Amino acid sequence: MDEQNQHSNDSNTKTSRDKLKPLVVLALFLLLIAELLGSSCFISSIFGIPCAGCGSTRAVKLLLHGKILDALRMHPLIFITLLLLVVIPTFTIARFVAKKRGKQLHSPLSPRATEIIFFSLAALYLIVYVIRMILLFPHTEPMLYNENSVWGKLIALIRQVFSH
Repeated sequence: MDEQNQHSNDSNTKTSRDKLKPLVVLALFLLLIAELLGSSCFISSIFGIPCAGCGSTRAVKLLLHGKILDALRMHPLIFITLLLLVVIPTFTIARFVAKKRGKQLHSPLSPRATEIIFFSLAALYLIVYVIRMILLFPHTEPMLYNENSVWGKLIALIRQVFSH
């Protein structure tokens, strides 16, 4: 019977490892892309335009140095982003732990309320992104055009070919 339990535990461990493999591969792929393209922002590296999250990393660094207004200039929604980066993983881990203990952890919000909050936040991020693109692109940090992007290099190559 002990052998059977040991075999079952080994199977569960392998299954857990198998579930982690795609995440590890994805993380390594993203690190490789960042290294090859010279930016951690996929959208900026490929298309040259900033994404809705551009400036978040710099905003966190500024917050760590106590420069709150500079952080808000770098990304106006940094506090909401940080809150989400704490709340969502915490709740996910709590739900996982509860499930492992044979219990069920229910969301404090109804599915409808969660949906409304999710779509409201998505709309807020989209609106702030559009406003930042109108007011700041392409001349003000962090909303700068990346001329070294794949798209930027392709356009430069096409201009060079057709200018001769």
